[in-house]
Amino acid sequence: MGQNSEPFTPMTAGTVSRTVSGSSAAVALAKTGNPQTVLVTSPTANAIAFIEFGDSTVTAAAATGLPILPGTVMVLSVPPAVTHMAAIGSAGTLYVTCGHGQ
Repeated sequence: MGQNSEPFTPMTAGTVSRTVSGSSAAVALAKTGNPQTVLVTSPTANAIAFIEFGDSTVTAAAATGLPILPGTVMVLSVPPAVTHMAAIGSAGTLYVTCGHGQ
């Protein structure tokens, strides 16, 4: 039958940004509580970014990272131990909003 789903609810001050470049760099997520949902937004019109989630030492690589296509929004669940997101790509900015729901 139907699946119950809770709409995505952003946290207050839950958005951080990460400028994407050819070098991997991590940004701390503004997350609290578990489980946690992360909304990743790529407003860039023509650049793909690749992301990885982990702790403060996480790195991203084009060969293994999750691709974030230009002009897309993705809602992802992250494990409780995740504190950072790393990104790599050619250009642009990613916005990462922490919250709850789908």
